[in-house]
Amino acid sequence: FFTKDILQGKEINIYKTPEGKEVARDFTYIDDVVKGCLGALDTAQKSTGSGGKKRGPAQLRIYNLGNTSPVPVGRLVGILEGLVGVKANKHVITMPRNGDVPYTHANVT
Repeated sequence: FFTKDILQGKEINIYKTPEGKEVARDFTYIDDVVKGCLGALDTAQKSTGSGGKKRGPAQLRIYNLGNTSPVPVGRLVGILEGLVGVKANKHVITMPRNGDVPYTHANVT
C-alpha cells in the first residue's frame, strides 16, 4: 500500500521504536515464495531425506521460506520514492511498547 499511497500523495506512517530506532522487516518477493511452495509440493513425494527419522516421504516436512536480512522500513520507502519519482509524505511515529515487534526476519536454518 505504500506505493499506492505515495503516488496519491497520501500520508504514510513510518514507525520507530520507543528508543528511536528504525523498524525493520523481512521483505520477500511474492514470486519467490510461490516458487518455494511449488518446489516443496513437487518434492514432497520424492524426497527420502538424509536417513534416520528423516527417511521416507517429505509430506510433513517444514520448509522455511523468507529473507534473512531485515530492511529498515524507511529504506524501503526511499527505494519506492526513487522508483516512482515521487517524494513520500512521511509521518514518523513511535510504535506502542506492546503489540507489534520492531524487527522481524525469517530464520531459515
